[in-house]
Amino acid sequence: MIDLTRAQRWRRHAIEAVVGGVIGAGFGFGIASFVDSTGFDRWTIAELASLGIGFMLFFMGGFALVMSASEQRWRRLVAFRQPGSEPPDRDSMLAIRRQGVIIALSGPILAAPPVLAHLGLGADARAISAAAVLAALAGQTWLNWRLYRTSDELMRRVSLLAGAVCFWGAQLALFIWATLAKLEIVADVDSWTLLTLVMALYLVVSTWISFRRGLGQL
Repeated sequence: MIDLTRAQRWRRHAIEAVVGGVIGAGFGFGIASFVDSTGFDRWTIAELASLGIGFMLFFMGGFALVMSASEQRWRRLVAFRQPGSEPPDRDSMLAIRRQGVIIALSGPILAAPPVLAHLGLGADARAISAAAVLAALAGQTWLNWRLYRTSDELMRRVSLLAGAVCFWGAQLALFIWATLAKLEIVADVDSWTLLTLVMALYLVVSTWISFRRGLGQL
């Protein structure tokens, strides 16, 4: 096991911050340029938020894939994040790679609909694009099911708990908002806004539960 000094740990934290800042700045510039070219006033806050969430998911999944692709690299990461602990075995690393693929796929799937909607595509192109997004969603759903079937009991409990909390939380929030909107106290919202809010809620809840269960240290 590799033991790192406090200076080495802070130096790696600084490197991570710089790399993350550069990637985030590049993504932000690219998104800003695209949004500006299609007309900023045509984009809703929910659409812009879904682009940000999509990038975050893609980055998180890509990071997991890159770090778990090499056993030596993963051991260094574990030694850095969890000093004194043992790295996961090969089965756990395989599960981490699968989860990385699933998370990375979630990003483009979430970001694609608003991007495609602002490209000015014809009816045929929109139908083909919708079919492609749905096919990617079907593949991701199958991978999710495979991951759930092969996961240990702790991972299954985390997945089920996150899903249950998000379902009941989203249902409660939706009922409250729909009631207020029906009584014309607040403005009604579109389906994409609701989807974006649900995705944001799931990210927060699943991350919080993972940390509480000891799965989020990395």
